[in-house]
Amino acid sequence: MKIQERMASDEVLYNRMRWFIGLRWLAGAAVMTLSLIDAMWWHWHVHAMAMVGVGASILVYNHVLWWLLMVARNRRGLLIWLAPAQILLDMFCLTLLTLWTGDAHSPLIGFYVFHMIFASLMLPRWMAYATAGVALIMLSGGLAIAGHWPRDLDGQVDLLAWAIVQVATVYLVSGMARRLRRHRYHLMLQNQRISEMANQLRDQQQAMVQHEKLAAMGQMAAGIAHEIANPLASIDSLLQLMKRNTKRLTEANLEKLSAQSERIRRTIQQMTEFAHPSPVQWRAMALNDLAAMGLEMIRFDHRHRRIDIQRDFRADGCVVNIQPQAIQQVLINLLINAMDALADIEKPCIIVRTTFHDDYGRIEIIDNGPGISADKLEHVFEPFYTTKPVGKGTGLGLAISYNLIRGLGGRIRILSHSEGPDRGATVQVDLPLYDDEATQIVTP
Repeated sequence: MKIQERMASDEVLYNRMRWFIGLRWLAGAAVMTLSLIDAMWWHWHVHAMAMVGVGASILVYNHVLWWLLMVARNRRGLLIWLAPAQILLDMFCLTLLTLWTGDAHSPLIGFYVFHMIFASLMLPRWMAYATAGVALIMLSGGLAIAGHWPRDLDGQVDLLAWAIVQVATVYLVSGMARRLRRHRYHLMLQNQRISEMANQLRDQQQAMVQHEKLAAMGQMAAGIAHEIANPLASIDSLLQLMKRNTKRLTEANLEKLSAQSERIRRTIQQMTEFAHPSPVQWRAMALNDLAAMGLEMIRFDHRHRRIDIQRDFRADGCVVNIQPQAIQQVLINLLINAMDALADIEKPCIIVRTTFHDDYGRIEIIDNGPGISADKLEHVFEPFYTTKPVGKGTGLGLAISYNLIRGLGGRIRILSHSEGPDRGATVQVDLPLYDDEATQIVTP
């Protein structure tokens, strides 16, 4: 934390010095311009040409300071000492200009206050007070050398008041700067805590998503075993047959073995890709193919054999911009929920429909189950809320599906009728249509 605080403090100091150097360009140009005009037309000051030289010197060393600042950005030691160095240079030039434009009565004497402010903002407190002391020494020494030290009491009181103003400015501004630094430090701590909490929430959400995947795989375990056992049985029968009669070792039988092996490989690949977390990848994909992928996966659930699952794909040519794995999980969750709802229905039916709707491609999953009552419907997307019997559901499936769809820029809603001839539930998933940001069109 100390390292982060120091890095943040260095960045603030760097930005303030950049601003200070930018301001000095204007100051140097103003000194040169006004002094040159005075030397050519006004003739107010004897040392006008010397003042032109001071303005030029300001521009020259400001260019050097700018170069040093670029070099010092990643060098903390150089950065810290560059700040007081440029303030001292400025005060030296200001002292010369003050002595040449009226000594203690010069209108430029008030500009020392600005340097006290800059010192308080950029330097440690003790260095800011030291800067005030140096300013007093420079002006007092200059007045003494020039023989213009005030001899009357009023002049000495004015000089003392000026010195008090410099110290008071450092005291007030450094106090405010210290409070601002503390406030910035606390904000940095809060931002770090918020960032850590956001990371924890993201990790927990990923864990919940993975948990739902594994739960879905558990429900489909019997179907998966069936999908692997059947081709294995075929392979075993063919091998036994070829073992007893080598004449059966034909190209046709070898192709059958290869086909059954490919069936097993495809099943394993589908489940591996579904179960394992993967990097977020946006793809453009045909809506009909996306719906077909969900139906392809749900065949592993043995309950699909007793359910009339109908395809009503009307969205030919509709391409959506999505993350395929996320949508696949949503569709599997919704289809499993639909099959759960049809457990006690005599003639169960699920219709998977694709359509266009506004600027979205829509997938509808329609079942003829008992539906969801109105008082429960408004809570279905809340985490840990479930209408299933105890032990039959986690209450996370629809909540996760809702977040996944919203994260893709889509919409999801449930329509339900618990009575009448239209009894059942309809889940509508709207996905954004393909745009130029999509990188690749994929097919299952």
